[in-house]
Amino acid sequence: MLSQFNNEVLHYGPSAVLPQNLSSQWLERLQKIADDFLDRNFDLNECKDPQNIGDPILTACVYEILRYQHGKHFDITPKDMAEKLTIYALAVTMETANRDSKIGLAPPNLDNILSMDRIIAYKDTNPEFIRILKQACIVRNSEKNWFQTIKARLFSGVQKS
Repeated sequence: MLSQFNNEVLHYGPSAVLPQNLSSQWLERLQKIADDFLDRNFDLNECKDPQNIGDPILTACVYEILRYQHGKHFDITPKDMAEKLTIYALAVTMETANRDSKIGLAPPNLDNILSMDRIIAYKDTNPEFIRILKQACIVRNSEKNWFQTIKARLFSGVQKS
C-alpha cells in the first residue's frame, strides 16, 4: 500500500497530503490508519504512555509536510514526531468529520497543519472535541506526559512561539 500511496499521493508533493486534498478513498484509508494509531497510543479507559509512533503511510505524510516546512535536512526527536503524528491524525479525523457533517471547518495549510493552533481554534467551535481528547488521554493532567505542552496550550489558549 505504501508504494501505491507514493504513486497516487506523495508523487504530487506536500500539498497532496493535506487531508482536504485527499481523495475519498485515501481519506478513508488514512482515517483507518489514524484511528489505529490513536487507538494503539491512547485509551478512553486508561492513560498510558504512547509506545508506537506510527504507520509508515502516516509517517510519510508528516515527513512530507516537515520537508516542506524545514527543507530536506531537519532533525526531529521521537517525542516531537509522536506529537506531529498525533496532530496529523487529528487533522485527518477533523477532515473526515467535516466531510461527513459539513461542519464548516477551515482547512489547514502546509504551514499550520502540524501546529496546535488549528486544534485550539476548533476548541472554540466544538468544546466536546477537547473533552473527548481529554477523556482519551491525548491531553492529560500528568506532569510526566509527553503531551503536557499540548494540554497546556489547549486549555490555556497560549500559542507556541
